[in-house]
Parts: sequence; structure tokens; C-alpha cells
Amino acid sequence: MALVKNTEILEHPLDTVEIVASLRDWTYERNETEVSILARGKWSDYQISVTWVDDFEGINIVCGFDLKFQNRHKDKILELVSSINNQMWLGHFDVWSDEGIVLYRNASLFNRDNISQDQLDNVMVRAVSSCDQFFPAFQYILWAGKNSNEALEAVLFNTEGEA
Repeated sequence: MALVKNTEILEHPLDTVEIVASLRDWTYERNETEVSILARGKWSDYQISVTWVDDFEGINIVCGFDLKFQNRHKDKILELVSSINNQMWLGHFDVWSDEGIVLYRNASLFNRDNISQDQLDNVMVRAVSSCDQFFPAFQYILWAGKNSNEALEAVLFNTEGEA
């Protein structure tokens, strides 16, 4: 989906985040420091938190999804996250063991005075697509009892052509 280019410099980078969320038809709320977004993905709805960090002139994105694991799955989840992160160029997955959750995280540096809708759209859509790509791997471990190698192979399997 191509976004409408905006040449006007907005007051705050989170204004641009709101525009991107609106154009994507994502539900969002904003306070002084962050925009909270509910984005529909292929496998789940994703809770995205976008904050602007003035000290670094950057956007911090945390994307959570509806997946909790019990302590008995912790080692397989940690191994899977490590394997996934080795495959990723932008962003990474994080495990919060005490809460039993997995999150996608990405911090990207931008020039506050020259940030575009396309740039923000790209990093936000990348968060959703990364979660969509790897969400089934976590389910394979939790619901199908697969090991991390089997789970990762299943989601990285590419088909060619059409049936």
C-alpha cells in the first residue's frame, strides 16, 4: 500500500506515526510520549507501542502478540528466538521470561526534522510482517511440540510457483 507523501514537516514525529496508523486503518491512541496501535496481522492482532526518544532522535517500536508460554517451554522458546534473531537484519525478538511473553523490538534512528511517512510506515510494517512471519514458529513449539529447528524450518520454507 503506497502512502500519500507528506512534504509538510509536522510538529512532532509521533504526529507522523498517527498519520501512518490512520492511513493503514489501525486503531491507535496517543499520549505525550507514545502512540499505542492495534494492528491486524495475518495470524494475530498486534499491540504496537511507538515512542520517540529525543536523546537519540529515534523511534522505539515494541510489538506484542497474543502468545504466552509456560516455564516448561522456556528453553525451546529461547532457542527459537536466538535462531530467529540470527535470520533478522532489522529488529529482533525479545523474551520476557517472568511474564512468559515474546516481543518484537526495533529502535531506528531518524533525523527529527526530516522524517517521512514512508520511513515510519516501513519500520512499522516491518514489525507486523516480522511477527506474521515467525508467529507460527512459536505456535509449533507450544501447540505441536516441535523443537526450535523444526519450527523455524517450517516458517522459512519457501514455495515457488502457484498451484
